[in-house]
Amino acid sequence: MRAAVYFKHGKPEDVLQAVDVEDPKHPEHNEVLIRVLLRPVHHGDLLGIAGRYQPGATLPKEGVRVGFEGYGIVEEAGSGVDLKPGTRVAFFPGRGAWSEKAIVSAEYVTEIPDNVSDEAAAQLHVNPLTTALLLRAVETSGAKPGRDVVVLTAAGSAVARLVIGLLLDRGFDVVGVVRREAGVNELNVVFPDLPVVSTEKPDWQDKVVAAADGHPIGVVLDPVGGETASAAVGLLAQGGSLVSYGDLSGQPISVPALYFSTRDIRLSGVTVGRWAGLPVDVRRADLKLALELAAGKPELFQVEQNFDLADVGKAAALVEKPGKSGTVLIASR
Repeated sequence: MRAAVYFKHGKPEDVLQAVDVEDPKHPEHNEVLIRVLLRPVHHGDLLGIAGRYQPGATLPKEGVRVGFEGYGIVEEAGSGVDLKPGTRVAFFPGRGAWSEKAIVSAEYVTEIPDNVSDEAAAQLHVNPLTTALLLRAVETSGAKPGRDVVVLTAAGSAVARLVIGLLLDRGFDVVGVVRREAGVNELNVVFPDLPVVSTEKPDWQDKVVAAADGHPIGVVLDPVGGETASAAVGLLAQGGSLVSYGDLSGQPISVPALYFSTRDIRLSGVTVGRWAGLPVDVRRADLKLALELAAGKPELFQVEQNFDLADVGKAAALVEKPGKSGTVLIASR
């Protein structure tokens, strides 16, 4: 079978290869062998390939297989697993998702109902589960609907669109921040009444405050870091929270020390990488939310482009380009 592999850290489009590897063996107890058909490409996947998580780490001679999320068909189920061959499933976390076949713990495999498309199923876990984590972070911050404004940077991203939709449903006032002026109109196609501000304008912070219309900015949800997050922290009201969930800029967040002592500003972070360790009842509730979103809001699961597994480098390159309106997927038969 084919698998996406890298043998050294570097720019993903330069170091990723689709190579022939041995098929996985039969699944053991509580495992599922899945023929993977679609896989989303996440920025977090690319950080690992670039060596950002473990700088200087030595890679095994056989390389590292990529990917943790995917969608496909059950080929074989191990003992203790109530899934029949041919069943549509999505999974996360599962190592080597960017391979034509993967063995995954049944605990992290979700059966897909008929009212969820293949493309939405491929995106079922990482983005919606990150959304669930961010919603809990907003609740934990103490922000209240009708009182506090929530600001999202990189508001045109797949995760941000999911979060915006759910925050609006819950009665929160939301302001989106995007990098490009063109992104304002693109996001307003999905959310016509949403105030959206572009950081291309030098006075973008003032426009965010104006869009808040006198309400306190209680939370900033940020996957960017760097200058954008540093500026956004300054918009927070007394006791406000910045919640980080990514590092698109690769730059540190700079916050004046007095923000903590005099304004009680709080910084925290969430990552879907820790989701698998949450209590079972929490994970079940999160998956229920994910399936409801995939079935009920398919417009929030847009696909930018579908690449064959042989073109994995091209898929990675597109993910790092601005201006996307959907998720990049990698397909195989």
